[in-house]
Amino acid sequence: SLVESRVYEYHPSVHDPDETLRKIRAAVERFPALADRIERAILIVLHKRRIATVDEVHDRARIQAGGAPAEEEPDDNVAASARLGVSERRAVTEITFDLAARHLTPGKIADIVNLQRKREEARTIEEIANLSTVSFRLLAEKVRRFARLPVGRKRLPESEAMAVRVALIRHFISDQLEFIGVARNFLTIRDFDELLERILGDEHGMGRIGGKAAGLMLAKCVLRRAAEEDPDAPKFEVHTPESWYLRSDVIERFLEHEGLEELHSHKYKDPAQIAEEYPMILKVFKNGDFPPDIRLQLEAVVREAREVPLIVRSSSLLEDRFGAAFAGKYRSIFVANQGTVDERLDALIGAIVEVYASTLSPDAIRYRGRLNLLDYSENMAILIQKVVGRHYGKYFLPTWAGVAFSRNEYRRNPRVKPEDGLARLVLGLGTRAVDRVASEFPRMVPLGAPTLRAETNDMDIVRNSQHLVDVVNLEKNRFETVEVGDLISDEWMDGLDEVVSALEHGVLRRPAGAFLSMEPQDLVVTFDRWTGDTTRPAEMRWILTTLEKAYGHPVDIEYACDGRRFHLLQCRPQVVRARNEPVEIPDGIRPERKLFTASRDVSSAKVDRIEYVVCVDAAAYDRLADIEAKRRVARAVGALNRRLADHRFILMGPGRWGSKDPGLGVQTGFADFDNTRMLIEVARPLGGYVPEASFGSHFFQDLIESEIEYLSLYPNDDEELFDEEFFRGTPGGLARLAPEFAELEDVVRVVHVPTEREGWLLRVVMDGESGRALGYLRPV
Repeated sequence: SLVESRVYEYHPSVHDPDETLRKIRAAVERFPALADRIERAILIVLHKRRIATVDEVHDRARIQAGGAPAEEEPDDNVAASARLGVSERRAVTEITFDLAARHLTPGKIADIVNLQRKREEARTIEEIANLSTVSFRLLAEKVRRFARLPVGRKRLPESEAMAVRVALIRHFISDQLEFIGVARNFLTIRDFDELLERILGDEHGMGRIGGKAAGLMLAKCVLRRAAEEDPDAPKFEVHTPESWYLRSDVIERFLEHEGLEELHSHKYKDPAQIAEEYPMILKVFKNGDFPPDIRLQLEAVVREAREVPLIVRSSSLLEDRFGAAFAGKYRSIFVANQGTVDERLDALIGAIVEVYASTLSPDAIRYRGRLNLLDYSENMAILIQKVVGRHYGKYFLPTWAGVAFSRNEYRRNPRVKPEDGLARLVLGLGTRAVDRVASEFPRMVPLGAPTLRAETNDMDIVRNSQHLVDVVNLEKNRFETVEVGDLISDEWMDGLDEVVSALEHGVLRRPAGAFLSMEPQDLVVTFDRWTGDTTRPAEMRWILTTLEKAYGHPVDIEYACDGRRFHLLQCRPQVVRARNEPVEIPDGIRPERKLFTASRDVSSAKVDRIEYVVCVDAAAYDRLADIEAKRRVARAVGALNRRLADHRFILMGPGRWGSKDPGLGVQTGFADFDNTRMLIEVARPLGGYVPEASFGSHFFQDLIESEIEYLSLYPNDDEELFDEEFFRGTPGGLARLAPEFAELEDVVRVVHVPTEREGWLLRVVMDGESGRALGYLRPV
């Protein structure tokens, strides 16, 4: 019969059918729970390869058991054939295995068995991962069992693997749907095995690795796959630092161990009380400790890291999400990691708990409140990384580091395209690229036109170049800032030729080789070779473009290079300003109605119906006796920010708002300016107050996210207008709104616009196309 001829047709091959049959039976005996699955999988392979259809095998089994082949029923309401009996099922098994032994190779049989094992382990992982009470140890063991299975030539079907990946992502990494939607396409189940080896926490508990760690893990997998699949990928390798992950549930163990559970309600207190209590909370945390089991795990990290410096980074569950970057809201602390094991462990624990304390800071709580995330349980995970860098004498640092953005929001030239991206570069640790810390400027590199720069001559470049470098001092066992000349002395750094130029007789020239013969004071941080003579800009563009394509959204990254290897440190969705409609500067405004003009770093925007201007007077601020007095000015501004929350107001002050150095500008945090409509920075020669647009800094990210407009004024430029008299302020304005700071009346001036000019309000219009801005009075 046709059935018999097809079922028993034999095609000789190089393998021994008897030996193959023995291997099939051995696999079934070894994995009895999978016997039915293995048989069914083999039968499906025979069917798909047209060796024998399922119907043909079933009919042969019926004949062998003494029955007859099934008859087709034309009526859809009647079962097509009777179900197989016990003896017929045994016959199906024998026929299936016999056909497989004759027509399939031992390798193919091994692939089928391996795939069924993968499916069974994957199904178990998915079921356990979707449980809310499963322990970390149990799920980790299941993932490790799967990772130990032979890779084989047969992969899990994509739909099955996807379900498992989603369950693992949600359990170990993030529950944000936008992140899961991207990560499920790039992370593999085996990637989690590597991750689990580095996770720290109670083996019976369960928590996630948090946003910062999640973004780095995803970016690493995206770039790895792109490098394998993209023929245009640059021929260089992207590394990530050796890392450990303290799970998000460990902070609860810490709070319980220290009896600090009542701090869960701290975020609901009055903002002024939050600000007042935070220094005390920080000290309490700083002297806290972990339970013994967590201490032992952290001690293992210290021993494994040896004496390489570490950075303890926040990795909150809310951090680096789509729509909520939390840029700079939580602490990142460098640990020099020198000394005995006990000393290094104590320093590491101190850094971790200080990061924990930052979840209770005024800036973090205020930021969460603005995003309606205050009620979310903010368990802080911790990312511990080896610092990227090398030893140079007593210092440890990368040759260069910084941040980069796939969308350039900072255009000073029509040749610069937003989609080409922007890099912000510094010599040494990247802290100087993200913080407003000094009077110098990081190198801003538009990646589509990398040699463009704002300065017009060599002496301007020297004046604005980086003069200070952040490093880890291994002798003093601490993070510190040193001068470039003190760093570049007897030892030449790897890759330094990409960073510095030589100043000879007032002219800058790129290095032709090592500059060991040059005096350190004659070397200037320009990054001219990086931008003009290397493939670095193209490589950076490829990284950003690849990540943006994977995310389906612009991204920003942090990176560092030790002179030899490029390391990715962070990746997150970029906060992008909503595109404003084109704005035109109105004509015919009478001179007495104009208050100021500007023509530098102007974007397109309009801020209307401004009732108050809070203006910090540069000369009075400069006369303040000490740093603490200047910090009190910041607190006064913060009080006005809260009390004017229901009014439209702008802040105006000397130099750089948010600077970490009160000598360069008012040292405000996010909670001190988040209600304002606009920040204006005024350049004054007195005191060296110089604005900086700071695109790429945490400060600038806050402005974009909060839709706060930015403008810099240069009133001493001959072409610009600034009505000094108007901004002297309404007498008694500060005492009326914030009486506790009345002694600062001459420093912090509050201008109530309708009082100064009855029946008028202030409007600021900025035309990014022409690069001009105007502040003027208009009727109420």
